[in-house]
Amino acid sequence: MNTSETLRRFTKVVSVAATAALFAACAAPDDSATQPDPGVPGANVPTTTVAPIVNPALLDAGTYPTAVRPPLGTAGDPRVGAITDAQNLAGFVVGPWEADEALVTPYLATYYLLDSAGSLMQLAPEGVAQQAETHGLVNGFASARQVADKTVMINAVFRFPDAAAAASATVDMNTSAAAQAIRGVTPTPAVIPGHPEAAASTYPFTPHESEREWTVIRSFAPHGPYVFMQLVQSVDGFDAAAALVRKAIEVQGPRIDGFAPAPADALADVPLDPSGLLAKALPLPGSAAPTKNAVYSRGGAVHFQSNPIASKTLFTDTGVTAVAMALTNVYEAKSPGLASMVVGSFSKEVTAQGAAPADSVPALPDSHCSARGKAFYCVAAAGRYAVEVNAETLPEAHQQMAAQYILLTAP
Repeated sequence: MNTSETLRRFTKVVSVAATAALFAACAAPDDSATQPDPGVPGANVPTTTVAPIVNPALLDAGTYPTAVRPPLGTAGDPRVGAITDAQNLAGFVVGPWEADEALVTPYLATYYLLDSAGSLMQLAPEGVAQQAETHGLVNGFASARQVADKTVMINAVFRFPDAAAAASATVDMNTSAAAQAIRGVTPTPAVIPGHPEAAASTYPFTPHESEREWTVIRSFAPHGPYVFMQLVQSVDGFDAAAALVRKAIEVQGPRIDGFAPAPADALADVPLDPSGLLAKALPLPGSAAPTKNAVYSRGGAVHFQSNPIASKTLFTDTGVTAVAMALTNVYEAKSPGLASMVVGSFSKEVTAQGAAPADSVPALPDSHCSARGKAFYCVAAAGRYAVEVNAETLPEAHQQMAAQYILLTAP
């Protein structure tokens, strides 16, 4: 299986009908292409006996680096700082499953880090992106999920320089969205119950291959320097769609109030790796997607999981507070025993999905590897860290895991 088609351990399910309604011929790229993304745990996996640290001389890391990088310092460039700030923002963005627990199935790219107004075109018509640029969009993050053939929801938070810019952007982005006809149907104004500040529009949509009509709502609501955008598609009519928008706004407001954004005029000074975890992660070389080479909080990491509700429970139970996403994925747990629980949970979930067993990493007897079509997946504990690797060949997966193990356990 090509890794560009999957979230970690879970094939993305895309509703053709909902895709057409969302973008009206505008495609959304998947920034996870060819790279591993974290996934969903199995349930109720007990902790295992903690293995002693393996002598690094026994491990074959190939040509991958095995020395921890020096402190990564600050962004140095406002664009890089905006990306890092958006990675931090992810931990304060409400997932669709918080509006409806059924909304857990990955949808399209599933997550979107917005580092420019142009990147907003993954989620909205070009005119909306242009208005965001006009009003000085700083960055943003969005999360998308679905109940196949029933409901789709995207919740996004856009940051602007100040509250006045956000308020103006709300009006202008909604005006632009409402002006674009979808298959000849012009959206009409919509009211979100309990939220007069929200500017919204709605339209019906019936896909070619179906006789069922979908109701689509796109809403923009200002909140300080932020604009919350929800896009909801539902086969259950306007009231059901509006209720999801309302719930998302009501949960998102208090959540974002806990975020401390970097000053918009000092983005070059944003620290790249305050925890030091990213310096220990095997770096992803070349031109990485903006979601990569990053450290996410527990709340941010769940957006990248194939089952965010189950993953949040696992992370809470095992004390996972930070997840580094680079060439590998590194989960920092509270203790070695709890890291082993994460490994066992991930391994069980892969097995349950029918992956074929593959040779474990040489000299790491507690590692677990699987063949996933034409790709290979390995998971292992390294002290109090759980590590995931995904590679095109088994030797690459073994060497990446070996290198990452050394990076995490070296004195």
